[in-house]
Order: sequence, then structure tokens, then C-alpha cells
Amino acid sequence: MSIAKPVTPTLKKKKKKNKNKKTVSLLSRTVLHLCSSSKTNLKRQKILKESKANLKKQKKTERERKKKEDSCCFGCEEAYENNDETIFVKGFQHLRPRDEIKNELSNIFGSCGKIISVFVPMQCGTCVPLGFAFINLLNGKEKALKLNGSYMGGRKLKVMIATDSDEYFGFDDFDGCDLCGGPGKVRSRRPIDIDKVSFELYH
Repeated sequence: MSIAKPVTPTLKKKKKKNKNKKTVSLLSRTVLHLCSSSKTNLKRQKILKESKANLKKQKKTERERKKKEDSCCFGCEEAYENNDETIFVKGFQHLRPRDEIKNELSNIFGSCGKIISVFVPMQCGTCVPLGFAFINLLNGKEKALKLNGSYMGGRKLKVMIATDSDEYFGFDDFDGCDLCGGPGKVRSRRPIDIDKVSFELYH
């Protein structure tokens, strides 16, 4: 008959102590992992917050730039279409929105030919039209000139070739802004492209 060996109290204590050590070690690693994750999350949150702030700032800058461009006399493509075939018109009621004037001029001169562009110069900042316009037509110059003396909104129009007007070369009482350079730097026409002109003349 075999007799079971008694378990010594010391061995039990050692096993319990080792188990406690493992538990403490596991808890420590868990805590460290949580701390590390927390720091990483905080960094991510900070980066995300900064990104949102930068994006907001960029959008605000873009809105301000667009607003400034829209309020500049030369902030539109039509401002650079003037040439020797351009028609000059004045005499209409100009104390109204620029687009309203453009639409009405397009309706009247559209009967002369295809409208390429209608440029209504305005005072920068206030957006008040200066009282004249430049119109480019496709093969409709002669018909457009016949509208000299006609009426628009009860007012008599003066129609001529733009190069015969002083306004073609510069605007009186024009303040300008930072974008267009202000008085003395009026850009009513694009710089002449010599190569393009030569090509069109000889081809």
C-alpha cells in the first residue's frame, strides 16, 4: 500500500507567488499598452485637429481670394478679349448689376451675330459699372455698328469700333485694386502675341 506524499506548504506558496507575479506582469503590460494607445490616439487627434484647422483656413483664404477676384474689374475672362474688331457701346443705364447689363446687351447685339464676349468694366470693390461695354461678335461687326442711335431701356446708345474710343486705351476715374494694378496699369487688352499674329497673317 503506497502512502501519498504530503504537499509541502512551501511549494504551494511558491506556485501562488509565481502566479501572482504573472498576473502583475500581465496587468503591467496591459496598462503600458493602454497608455501607449492613449498617447497614439492623442497624437492622431492632434494631427486630425490641425488638418481640419488648416483645411478651414485654406477654404477661408480661397473664399476671400474669389471674393476679391469677383470684385475686380479684370477678374473675368472677357476683360482680355478686346481687339481691333471689338465693338464699343455706351449710353445705357449703368447703375445696376453688371450681369444684368451683359444679358441685355447680349440680347440686343445677338441679332447681329454670334456673341463671343461682353465685357462691362466696373469699379473695383464697389462693382459699379463704369457706363460702357466692349462686345465681340463673330462676323457681326457691320450689323452691330448700324445699332448706333438705337435705344436700350429708353436710353440712346452710342456704338462704334472700340479702337476709335478713348476707353479702349484706358479708363477715366478708375481706381483699380491690387489685382489689376490700379490706375495707370489698366489691362483692357491682352499683350499682343507676335508669333500668333505672324502665324495668322501668313497662314
